[in-house]
Amino acid sequence: MNKFYLYFFSILLFACSSNGISQNNEKDDIKSSLPNPEDMSRDAKALAAEMFAGWNLGNSLEAYNNGALDSETSWGNPKTTKAMIDAVANAGFNAIRIPVRWYPHFIDEAKAQVDEKWMNRVKEVVGYCLDNDMLVIINTHHETWLENYAFYKDSAEIYRKEYTLWTQIANTFQNYDERLLFAGTNEVHVPDEWVRPAKAEENSKVQNGMNQVFVNAVRATGGKNSLRNLIVQTYCTNSEWGPALFTMPTDPAKDRLMVEVHYYDPWSYTGTEDEIFWGKPYAAYGAGNGQEDAMQARFAMLKKQYVDHGYPVIVGECGGSRHSAVGEYADLISESRGYYYQTLARITKNNGAIPFVWDNGALGDGPDKFALFDRRDNMRIIDPLAVTGMMKGAREGKYPF
Repeated sequence: MNKFYLYFFSILLFACSSNGISQNNEKDDIKSSLPNPEDMSRDAKALAAEMFAGWNLGNSLEAYNNGALDSETSWGNPKTTKAMIDAVANAGFNAIRIPVRWYPHFIDEAKAQVDEKWMNRVKEVVGYCLDNDMLVIINTHHETWLENYAFYKDSAEIYRKEYTLWTQIANTFQNYDERLLFAGTNEVHVPDEWVRPAKAEENSKVQNGMNQVFVNAVRATGGKNSLRNLIVQTYCTNSEWGPALFTMPTDPAKDRLMVEVHYYDPWSYTGTEDEIFWGKPYAAYGAGNGQEDAMQARFAMLKKQYVDHGYPVIVGECGGSRHSAVGEYADLISESRGYYYQTLARITKNNGAIPFVWDNGALGDGPDKFALFDRRDNMRIIDPLAVTGMMKGAREGKYPF
């Protein structure tokens, strides 16, 4: 065993020992000693079954531009209000993912200590969601000190700091009920390397370690966090080759883990203007062949790998940007996008995956224009066909649990 492996496992052993858990304990014995308050009774499969369709509060609490509490508006979105969240719930979404960037709000960087004002702001927005009886996910998002350093040489310090941060978050939200879920990271990857990494073994092993440290840190805080459902990520949250690099972390709580991937396929349609139509009904206008089949094959693979073994899949980000209107085809372009959302919601749900559509608040047409609601105009739905498509597809999907 080389030096890295010895060091890597010592880090994990330290985290487990801090949790008061012996590596040799039987999972069932641990489970029997955990608290089981009434509002923490649903395991991962049962809680995922409650999720109808999810929405992202994108480019808000994870935004940052050389500021502190004002960072929430740094990327052009207004400050989140309860009325905004009410509107999302009224549109039919019953789950919200809140990306959160923490490090700009550290008052002690070495200790990863978060400013109480920022922690309270996150609690406030979470409260808006819980007031609507929605399921809520909070994560660490764009934590560059974490996401961009999946290397052996950095792992010890990254794990130490990650453990400290998640201990603070978990303690802050310790008494929240099961409607609140934690997701450990976001898109861990080598900077600017969005394909399978050249150092896949090293990068994935370190990233899998991040998942394990996250689980250990949360469980160590006890109370309701002993049973809270947690979400761990594939490498880069990639849904295609990421799963091959993924190892499910050990968890003392039985059946309380979900796996997160992101899905923006095909990128030529969802993220660029190279393709402006998608799906069989739009083949005559240039949509590619077999697109529905490719989507079905991807999520069938994820179902076989995770869902069939008791781990629901959270599609933490998905969807497509609005394409520029092209004369007489403008209505058809919008219809095709609605069809994409409908198909995506149906196929994911059929395969035990819950879609959380990405909404970054960006208005207009073209690349990176993912808004479904206009946050500056009373949450007016700016793409009704996408929203109705999402709702229709979610109703058509038959969750397998």
